[in-house]
Amino acid sequence: MGSVRRVSADDLPTGQVTGTTAEPAAAGPGAAAVAPRPRSAQDPPNDHAVLTSRPPRTELPGETQPDAETQPDAETMTAAETEPSAEAEPAAEAEPAAEAEPGEQTVPAQRTDYPSRAEPARLIARFRRARDWTVAASYQFFLAGTLLAVAVGAVLRFATPSHLWLDESLTVGIASRPVPDLLQALRHDGSPPLYYLLLHVWISVFGDGDIAVRALSGVLSLATLPLAWLAGRYVGRAATALGNGGPSAEQRVGLAALLLFACSPYAIRYGSETRMYSLVVLLVLVFGFAAVRALNRPDLPRLAALTLATAALVYTHYWTFLVVFTVAAFLLLQARRREHYRRPALRAFVAMAASAVLFAPWMPVFLFQMLHTGTPWAPRVQAQVLLDTVFDWAGPQSTGALLGIILLGGALIGLTARPLGGELHVKISGRAPGRYLAAIWLAPLVLAYFVNMFGGSAYAERYTGIALPACLLLAALGIAQLPVHRAFVAVVVVASISGLLGGYQLARTERTQAGEIANRIADLARPGDVVAYCPDQLGPAVHRAIQRRGGIDVREIVYADEAGPALVDWVDYADRMKRANGAAFAVEVNDLAGPDHAVLLVRADGYRFLEGACAVLSDQLASLRDRALQVEKRDLYEGASLERFSTLR
Repeated sequence: MGSVRRVSADDLPTGQVTGTTAEPAAAGPGAAAVAPRPRSAQDPPNDHAVLTSRPPRTELPGETQPDAETQPDAETMTAAETEPSAEAEPAAEAEPAAEAEPGEQTVPAQRTDYPSRAEPARLIARFRRARDWTVAASYQFFLAGTLLAVAVGAVLRFATPSHLWLDESLTVGIASRPVPDLLQALRHDGSPPLYYLLLHVWISVFGDGDIAVRALSGVLSLATLPLAWLAGRYVGRAATALGNGGPSAEQRVGLAALLLFACSPYAIRYGSETRMYSLVVLLVLVFGFAAVRALNRPDLPRLAALTLATAALVYTHYWTFLVVFTVAAFLLLQARRREHYRRPALRAFVAMAASAVLFAPWMPVFLFQMLHTGTPWAPRVQAQVLLDTVFDWAGPQSTGALLGIILLGGALIGLTARPLGGELHVKISGRAPGRYLAAIWLAPLVLAYFVNMFGGSAYAERYTGIALPACLLLAALGIAQLPVHRAFVAVVVVASISGLLGGYQLARTERTQAGEIANRIADLARPGDVVAYCPDQLGPAVHRAIQRRGGIDVREIVYADEAGPALVDWVDYADRMKRANGAAFAVEVNDLAGPDHAVLLVRADGYRFLEGACAVLSDQLASLRDRALQVEKRDLYEGASLERFSTLR
């Protein structure tokens, strides 16, 4: 057997390499040469070596092939690696290779029946570019959607077509008076004066039209949005500092809080109503910021700001006392349990207590109202009302059920969980700051429930705005804790859409039949006809609608109320209604109309303490005059019917 001649790449003509993978030579002289492995016919040609005129990479023993992450990116491949070189001529035109010597093996000419690698590389590059664009565009879409949701929520606060109902008409009627008369009217109404004074100034500038007087609440509601965003960022930052939030918690909670407040059906509903509830929500946020700042650094300016915020709260609605008492109790508890926390907590408590000095001028009126006004229209409630409150905030049943579940689920996560990798780590006893938000949300409502049960005060959904900010911030914290970003985006989107749909239904729904009844009275009434109201609570809305319409010359009389149709006197209301008599009032109305004028009765049954008085009034008038139903009562928040009794038979 002849000796084997070792062939190196240098021995081959240009453009040719051996078709073998050379084994490493033995170190040192005299090492035996290793014969090349003959190339099999089944082995595919090394296109890369042929096209680039480079020797193939030698694989060392034990070396593994690089994984996919170390392969060159398709976007960085050169044309020389993906397309045939201009120097490489087609195989048919290439000169025949030199005859190989014995023991040598050459690579055959390039084959042309293999598909080009250029097309897959281009597809991969396009796919990656599309993926990168989608990721970048998704953020832009989400940002645009956030701005759109906030804009829609803002518009809905000013877009209600409803006429003013009882409470709104009362509010405008009181606020339109000179300040001394305004304060005296509030003595009989049962409310504190701050919102009425603000509305008084607003009316003097913008007038008392329906859109104008409601715009104040809309502006106040919009002012809560930047504060809600800042409050959410603070809650997220606090959660992260306490080890209960992820690295992006501050941004996430801020964004979720902004959307929940902007799309809240409660905020939309009362942002489009001439009442103080949007101011209450705004001042609760201001009070919260003032309390936190005073605790962080209890210097004189911050403590003074806390005193002013507390006074503004209690001058706006008496239910805010429940929030103030809750926070005060928390400060005293923390001062006792934590030595290092005692000084700032006690200073903040004293600052809140100092608001009593500012409230002192109103104290005589407040005490009179507590003894004589109250809420005689309010029924007793069951403990289930605490759960119902969240769904009331969430809007009508069609959309409110979904949003209510999101709020409750988010609040539960915000109270108990923190993200840990791709999961949530739950602590049943709760985590800070979720525990504090839950206390400020639930404790005032529990106190309100017991006051309703044992003190006779009303528990009304519109009053519960005192607890709405804490609930929404806690829900925003829980939504932001979701470890999967797509889940966070999906929940925020669903909550925003369902909230806007519910807010749209509330804002666009007619709340009273006052406008319809006033229009019918204008069509029927002759100068001198009598318009009677039973109960008196129907008077303010219809009276305002008649006055706004103009050109209607009628005389108005109210059942068991000498204050007239523009206001309702709530002083000792229940006793006064019980003493009144429907039959006696019918005689009074009939005598006032006389034989030449008709009676138009605005009536609704079912009001507390009136029993069947309004039905008795209608029947007594029907025994004296011909009765005809003109407007049928509809199922509205404040529905009523209109009956016409002709001249005497």
